[in-house]
Amino acid sequence: MKLRYKFYSLMLIMSVWAYGQETRVILSESIEVNKEKSVVFNLKNTTVGIEESTDGKVHFMYRLDFEGYTDKQIKSAIKEITAKVSYSGNHISLTANSSTAINPINFSVGDTKNLLLKPNQSVSKKTDSVVQISKDSLLSVIRKNRKPSLEHIIEQFAFFKGNSRNNMYNQVSKKKVDILKSKFIIKVPPFVKLNINAENSQIYLNSDVRNELNVELTTGVFRAKSLSNPYNRFKLKNVFAFEVENITGGNYTLNSVYSGKIGSLSNSKITSEFSKVKIGEIAKNNTITDFNSEYWFYNWGASFNRFDLFSEYSKIHFFYPEKNHSFKVVGNNTKNLLSDGMEINMQPTKKAQKFTMMTKEPHPGEPSSGKISFDMVHGIIYSHNDSIKIINK
Repeated sequence: MKLRYKFYSLMLIMSVWAYGQETRVILSESIEVNKEKSVVFNLKNTTVGIEESTDGKVHFMYRLDFEGYTDKQIKSAIKEITAKVSYSGNHISLTANSSTAINPINFSVGDTKNLLLKPNQSVSKKTDSVVQISKDSLLSVIRKNRKPSLEHIIEQFAFFKGNSRNNMYNQVSKKKVDILKSKFIIKVPPFVKLNINAENSQIYLNSDVRNELNVELTTGVFRAKSLSNPYNRFKLKNVFAFEVENITGGNYTLNSVYSGKIGSLSNSKITSEFSKVKIGEIAKNNTITDFNSEYWFYNWGASFNRFDLFSEYSKIHFFYPEKNHSFKVVGNNTKNLLSDGMEINMQPTKKAQKFTMMTKEPHPGEPSSGKISFDMVHGIIYSHNDSIKIINK
């Protein structure tokens, strides 16, 4: 018996006034689905939040909240936005785009001539030192970034009122700011496979999404609480931020990801190039294959079992596991910079033959937390919490 679609719709454009704020509903629709349904999101210049649905329906709710906008400005903004749901057989498709990028929070001021990013007085001179941070510290940053606030955004800007001899700044007042908040929430049952094709968009997973995800994102942002499906497939290119609290399973291709932050990683494969990725804790059975990226391996799980790195022209900031483990590095034309200033060089060979750079065996008679294997060519390892004495111990 085929499952019939059931629709629960509001007017596509509806306005509500409350406390000086006008709300326009762009899309409100619910569709009942089963396991045979495939769902595709085609996004451009759009911000969406994806959550789990518990009633067997896919829910689309897209609204814009305006503060300080005239009716003419609101109509002009809405005219640039398209959001529609189509369906045929077992296929459901969402198309959402805008002529300009719609962020979670957008603001404008009347005169932007002297508006600039406020200098951060608390930032000291840049140093080359790298400090080990805890998994919890990195998780705190990831969670904060996933919940942007207007106050946090505005406080980063100021109006310059000084001259060549005197730097003076006036704080941006919220009362003089026109605000547009985009709230596009999509709820999907966990049994539905979700395909996302996005360009210059921001995607937020605000709950523990268990769906099988096939994501292709070119420019934009992807932030999530958890990715836990072993069949996940991600392809990210020229993305500003890829930040996830916990990744368990899946294959992830990262090409030119500017800010990668992963709280915990397990049972996953990452293929990357030209990216920067920080990992709070490396847990069980992970493999990273990289070209010309920079990684920070801050902490290791109590039983990470096996970790393999295959890299070329990579920079690796490495903090050794606290528990008993083995560590082996093979490769060619690679150096290891130790925290005490010493340096180990693996010289290039004519035939680019790989050989063992270092080996650290686990302490006999003690349980081992796992094996670490680096296969590196033309790379640099920064050993931040070890020395040659410990390596050879």
